[in-house]
Amino acid sequence: MNEIEESLLSFRNNNKNDNFTLIARDCIGGILYHQLGLRFLSPTINLFFTPSDFNYFVLYLKNYIDGELVEIKEEGVSYPIGLIYPKGDESLKPIRVDFMHYDSFTNAKDKWEERKKRINYNNIYVVSSFCYPGEIKTLSQEVIDKWNEIKYKKVLFVNKHYGFDDECVLSRDRECEDYAYLLFQYDKVNKWKRTFNKFDFIKFLNS
Repeated sequence: MNEIEESLLSFRNNNKNDNFTLIARDCIGGILYHQLGLRFLSPTINLFFTPSDFNYFVLYLKNYIDGELVEIKEEGVSYPIGLIYPKGDESLKPIRVDFMHYDSFTNAKDKWEERKKRINYNNIYVVSSFCYPGEIKTLSQEVIDKWNEIKYKKVLFVNKHYGFDDECVLSRDRECEDYAYLLFQYDKVNKWKRTFNKFDFIKFLNS
């Protein structure tokens, strides 16, 4: 057993929370479930939202989960894209979901519908990030305020302090678009054998 495998085993053994739903803005949700060897109890796997859309999705989670997911096309984008029309509140806007790790919209929607039925509404955690250069340019007070309204246990990875609640600043020696690699050490043979080295997810989940 190498160092990565030993760290992974310790990571799993120390986790006392095995029935949680992680609502994640990007791929980190799927990676965390993989690390813990747990079933996906969330539809937010292998996809991403814009920071603004993600905040609305979390704040009005049931409206969007119960809403209709339809396909949209965008020139130059090779992966499927969806638009969620919320249910029950006409004041809410449709939000976009980029399914960048799916080969078809049909497959993406099937997985979305399957996994959203597993959500444990009594044990929800939220993980997001705000450190990609293109997204930083879109920073507004509304984005900050909406994130701060979220009442679930949450963490937001950032490259510096912006005024969000529950910020976790990632120290780095490279550009922040590689932020995921700042969180992980990984086994080159098996990419899913990763350990988190910048944030204590076990403490986060066990609390």
